Amino acid sequence: MPLKAWVSKRLDFSLGDWLFALWACSSPTVERATERVEGMWGQGMVGLSVRSLFDLYLKANRWAPGDRIVFTALTVADMPRIAREHNLEVASVDIDPHSTEPDIDALAAVMTPRTRSLVFTHLYGARVDVSAAMALARDRGVHFVEDCAEAYVGPGWQGHANSDLTLFSFGPIKTATAFGGGLARVADPDLLIRMKEAAADYPVQSRREYLQRVIKYGLLGIAGIPSVFGPLVTAFAQVGLRHDAVLHRWTRGFSGPELFAQIRRRPSNPLLRLLERRLCQGDSPSHRRVVTAAKFVGDLGDVPVPTASTRPHAYWLIPVRVPDPDALVDLLEGGGFNATRGRAFEVVENDESVDAREPVGARALHEGVVFLPFSPQMSAAVLARLAQVVRDEFSRQRS
Repeated sequence: MPLKAWVSKRLDFSLGDWLFALWACSSPTVERATERVEGMWGQGMVGLSVRSLFDLYLKANRWAPGDRIVFTALTVADMPRIAREHNLEVASVDIDPHSTEPDIDALAAVMTPRTRSLVFTHLYGARVDVSAAMALARDRGVHFVEDCAEAYVGPGWQGHANSDLTLFSFGPIKTATAFGGGLARVADPDLLIRMKEAAADYPVQSRREYLQRVIKYGLLGIAGIPSVFGPLVTAFAQVGLRHDAVLHRWTRGFSGPELFAQIRRRPSNPLLRLLERRLCQGDSPSHRRVVTAAKFVGDLGDVPVPTASTRPHAYWLIPVRVPDPDALVDLLEGGGFNATRGRAFEVVENDESVDAREPVGARALHEGVVFLPFSPQMSAAVLARLAQVVRDEFSRQRS
């Protein structure tokens, strides 16, 4: 890789945000930090992560073992695992590999009398129209959960007004990161009370642990500087390590077999204070990226870009579908662009007890997609060069 290289995903925080987080870790506890954050989020609840909040949602509903949770078929890893931990049956509804919209006929077929919730995931920053899926859920008496972890654009949009639960993430690689944390808006006041009561018994994330995260992601932010990242990739290769695997492991919010012990905790006071700061920044963390990304996507020409036509779009990620994704990744790496294949996502497979269509569209998307490196800090010339390389390689593969 060249000495100057662009990382697949720059972490979204400023030096001021990072210094504030360090200061918050060493300063006295601020009273009512939880209430202040939740007060900015309507009928909301703050948690250590989206996984934590989804786990609390399932716990508070007390559904019977074997009741069904339906997921749109491509989602962030661990969400189906959490449902199974509550002895719930996981079913999958396939999505279109370009628009990522669910197949409504397939959704109707998979909803049984024991279906309790539909989890609809907005992918890549696109805000897909939920109206048809929501109407079907309402007609069947099924909860509608909107997973907006990748679609945050500021506190002005908190999900569809009629969703039963909306979930937003402020994890390490998300827009306006607080190095952790999640927010939920809960339509049912009684359910919200039960979720908060369940969380009240959880231990609190320690300041020391949060400080370690702040330091780690500060170092990763430095590692993402192009003049640092190129030599770093070369150094990894010299010792036999794949840089993408290492970075994925370092940027995962939770990992390993102790998932539930990790997520069943409350956020620390410093995390809450940084999250409040990020919420107060409004849409500024996403505005510049949206303008630059929209132009870049247009410059990709006829290269298939899933969700490209969806509006509004936060462009959290810029995916392209090509016949030979590994060849594109290798070509881009040689040119100083660190593209990835999407390790954080997983196709939701139906449980063995579920008689439903296989998620072939989601598999096709997951297996054929490449995530291009993109940052508003990339110059127009660099983005033009990247777009040209991708266009030429797509044309070559298609011929």
